Amino acid sequence: MSPCTISSHYPVAIVGGGVAGLTLALGLEAQGIIHYVLIEAHDSLAPDEGASIGLLPNGLRIFDQLGLIDEIEKHTSPLQRWRHLDGEGELISETNALGYYPSQIGYGGLFLERRKLLQIMTNKLKNHGAIITSTRVSSLEETTENVALKLSGGSYITADIVIGADGVRSRVREEIDRSQPGPSVHSDDYINVRFACVYGISPPIDGISEGECFSVYRPEAAILIFTGQAGIIFWFVFEDLGQTYELSKSPRYTKADIDSVCQSVAHLRISSTVCFGDVYTRRSVAMKVSLEEGVAPTWHSHRMVIVGDAAHKSTPNAAMGANQAIESATVLLNELQGVWNKPEEEILSSNIFHDAFGRYAERRKPRTGMIVQRAGITCRAQLGHDGPVAAVRQELPSLTDDDWLFRGFMGFSDSPVLAGVPLSPRGEFFHQAVEQFQERFRARQNGQLKVSNSGLFGNQTQA
Repeated sequence: MSPCTISSHYPVAIVGGGVAGLTLALGLEAQGIIHYVLIEAHDSLAPDEGASIGLLPNGLRIFDQLGLIDEIEKHTSPLQRWRHLDGEGELISETNALGYYPSQIGYGGLFLERRKLLQIMTNKLKNHGAIITSTRVSSLEETTENVALKLSGGSYITADIVIGADGVRSRVREEIDRSQPGPSVHSDDYINVRFACVYGISPPIDGISEGECFSVYRPEAAILIFTGQAGIIFWFVFEDLGQTYELSKSPRYTKADIDSVCQSVAHLRISSTVCFGDVYTRRSVAMKVSLEEGVAPTWHSHRMVIVGDAAHKSTPNAAMGANQAIESATVLLNELQGVWNKPEEEILSSNIFHDAFGRYAERRKPRTGMIVQRAGITCRAQLGHDGPVAAVRQELPSLTDDDWLFRGFMGFSDSPVLAGVPLSPRGEFFHQAVEQFQERFRARQNGQLKVSNSGLFGNQTQA
């Protein structure tokens, strides 16, 4: 490739905006790496796609480090109560564990419009000149010196490294797969679709209060509802497709498909005065998509690496997709910070990036694989599947708030923070609460402490 065809060179090229891409950009700025480029296919970093997003303490602590938490909390209200219902509207179980999160770990569980979150993140960027929108990456060519990216407008740029935050149909992941030795690997080999989802947003309605969540368990089609500030309703209707599709053959849907599945559950009771049909008829937006699941076997080459849905895609049932994207971006940034601190002659070597990417993947694959699996189990349990997943439904009546808190703390215990960026007092409180929990949990395992789950949080101690 002739040097005259190269318009610019960057230390880092981020392909894809979204939560993962913007976390990377903000993290690079926080760590003092201002010279990067972010390439986004949409005409805006905050496209109006009608989706919602859930944020949990593990993601919010990192957002707190990035200076986002105050603005996010202006547009949200903490989730408080989660009610699990059967297909007849009868209560299976109820938990208030989410309501204890702020006092126990410093941050609550929050839901808001995805577009609003992306606007907040975009507004926090210092280097808006690094953003290229309405542009796709047509091809990537990796050499020992850099990666050349051909853009949809026909121009080329080069970068020392490329980070693919470009979603489940990742162009960067495709190139990484192609670069691997041995038999060819394709995304159809490790990402598939068994379920579809209609997601929507509806205005507040009497009978559903701010801070409430609902799960309706039912074969064929089930419902999940979260509420946001002032009681705005973020809802999901899950559909079992009855067969598994490869990623490239996943179904596409029309407005008629949306109405068909939502009308099939319109009669389901959410509260004593509200059926799902009441929520659906008031919708401001509704979209239907296939739900991809899977973990890529290879996350990096020498100079390219993937994060977020490009690396690990889960169903939304565990509300952990965005939070895991934030975590993965953070772990990758921490590994790269160690690279930037080395002498320039060492940084010029592709091996140093390859090694950093390897450490990142080694740390993140087990955790994300577990969460993808857990989300899939929850989805299958909610849709009435038999076998081992049925235990998830069967245990619901016996679970206490302390049991749910225990599970939450276990899930947050391994969550990372951004290296070199101070923690706020709330972030420090999170760290201390988790550290105390881990110490007591280990002591209980070793027989040195006899406490129930509540005692692990300092609420109860028995000799």
